[in-house]
Amino acid sequence: MNYPYLLSPIKVGDHVLKNRLIYPNASPHFLQGPESYPAEGYRAYIANLAKNGAAVVTVAEWDNYENQRQFPADMDMSHMQAFDLNNPAVHNYLSQMAEEVHFYGSKLFVSLTLPYPKGYSVQGGMVHGPGGGETQPMSRDMIPEVIASMVKKARFYQLLGYDGLSIRCDGDLTPSEHPRADEYGGNVENRTRLLREALAAVKQELKGSFLIEAVIAWEQPDGYGMRTVADSGYSAEEAMEFVRLIEGIADILQLRENNGCTSHPTGYNFCKGIHPAMAFAARIKAADIQILTEPIGGFQEPDEMDDAVKKGKCDLFGIARGIIADPEYGKKLYSGKGEDITPCLKCNKCHGVLLNEHEPWLSVCSVNPVQSLGHKLQRMLEGVSDGTSKKVAVIGGGCAGMRAAIIAAGRGHKVTLYEKTDHLGGQLIHGDSFSFKWPIGSYKNWLIRELYQSGVTVHMNTEPTPEEIAAERYDAVLAATGAKATLPASIKGLTNPDGSRKEGVLTCIDVFGKESELGKHVVICGGSEVGVETAMYLCDNGHDVTMLTRQNELAHDASKLHYITAAWVCKKDGVAMESPAWEQYENLHGILNATTTQVNGNQVTYRDGQGEEHTITADSVVICGGMTPCTDEALAYANLSNQFFAIGDCNGAGNIQVCTAEAYARVMIL
Repeated sequence: MNYPYLLSPIKVGDHVLKNRLIYPNASPHFLQGPESYPAEGYRAYIANLAKNGAAVVTVAEWDNYENQRQFPADMDMSHMQAFDLNNPAVHNYLSQMAEEVHFYGSKLFVSLTLPYPKGYSVQGGMVHGPGGGETQPMSRDMIPEVIASMVKKARFYQLLGYDGLSIRCDGDLTPSEHPRADEYGGNVENRTRLLREALAAVKQELKGSFLIEAVIAWEQPDGYGMRTVADSGYSAEEAMEFVRLIEGIADILQLRENNGCTSHPTGYNFCKGIHPAMAFAARIKAADIQILTEPIGGFQEPDEMDDAVKKGKCDLFGIARGIIADPEYGKKLYSGKGEDITPCLKCNKCHGVLLNEHEPWLSVCSVNPVQSLGHKLQRMLEGVSDGTSKKVAVIGGGCAGMRAAIIAAGRGHKVTLYEKTDHLGGQLIHGDSFSFKWPIGSYKNWLIRELYQSGVTVHMNTEPTPEEIAAERYDAVLAATGAKATLPASIKGLTNPDGSRKEGVLTCIDVFGKESELGKHVVICGGSEVGVETAMYLCDNGHDVTMLTRQNELAHDASKLHYITAAWVCKKDGVAMESPAWEQYENLHGILNATTTQVNGNQVTYRDGQGEEHTITADSVVICGGMTPCTDEALAYANLSNQFFAIGDCNGAGNIQVCTAEAYARVMIL
């Protein structure tokens, strides 16, 4: 076995976990329809996590069915799963979900909260999460009711076949602005007393047959977390005190990173291999506290995880996106083929694409094309392919082209890929230049490795003519000719009279690896996500950047959920807030509602929101005008075979997720 420590079973209570991987409470937002029960798509998703290697799968309770459907349609909460637990027939499906997870030798946990009376909490004040909001402190006579209700709720789920509960504890660990004066308020021991009493009662009633996972951030600066209080939080030392208090009550301690951004790590806030939560887990182990530690946040590499268990740094790992990214994660893990695991981009699109005007309400994966489709693929693909091996040509070695070639070769087709340049990767090459795009660089390198390993014939520096493709008598041709940077016609001074680009006019694509050729002060005309990332890249390399955008915000086309727009936490007006990645750069400035009208050498003229014109002098000017699909180049290869598909950016400029999905879908119907 290549990962003997990571894959070794471990006894917890009366249960044996089949390995050290726990899927945490991280349900994608938009899997469920209007059903008041876990529908087939949701149940299939949960079962597939167990099939794919998770020893424990954790689901949220989502029992606020009536209230949730009252939210406005433009809130992601309105689109998330919610179940009617008052309907006994719904219980049937909850039990079936547990049985499906058990079929794969895994355990099912439910994420619960303390069942406070409506409008109350133990400390009072603002409480986040289901049933949260502004609350009053509970009276002493309410406390036994909360404990009894917690035991009743745990017993309910145990009877449905669930194996344990998971509960966030950092809200109770965070001090209140107005602490109670009795034994349930004040220091760490007191303010977590009710939580510990409730969990101890569950432990006493259900014994070791129902496991308890306590979840905390290893540190909570500035009160950012389950309860937000200005200038209040808890330290790592206070977290350690709580860990000692929960010893013997909780079976597993999940350790999260210390705010809502770093606990959803991306390339903007996470460096590969650096896990503060794992360092805290090692501290607990060194203190000989008898509780299983489970750090979470950015884990996927089996070698790293196996080594950590071997060295006694932790016992388990919380891993969500790493499993989602590859539908064969478990299969590759148990086969000792960790290098073949599809790298996660850490883009958080599995969480959901939260709303901008360009994208629908979907939970997808940029690199796993069957994410959320597992329960209906058989219907979608039935009868569309006869299964015979075909001779396939792929034109273009970018994201879509390489993935299509890999999938086609894996299905037994004889594949030849043509790439007109001296390198593979297309627009993914920026992953080698941008420090915060290292996940994309890893994915590009994985694609190249898989391409050659799959047996695809690759022709570099080759742009075949239609006649050459026709002469090879291919059964199918997939054109992945990509897209090229657009020079907006509305900006004067970018092109010569014959329409060609003027010398010295640069686009975002032109600056990769050439930042030293640009002057100190750079003006970028355009404020899309691509433009903002280019600006950040230039700032990292010592440039001062001014961005001009017609929109009322930078990166208006970016997902608003746990990505570039929510990459770090800073205090604003005394409150810790999730903030865009670009706000960390003092040398990046945005001018909003600014329409660029002309570029004349190093001078840029723009019109502000009031219609007044201004001119900026820069050392270098970069145009961020979007991308134009290379459709004509793709269509040159049409009608040369029985089947032809244009995929990826040439079929409408997209992103990695769109390119991957198209590559998979078209190859599957060859």
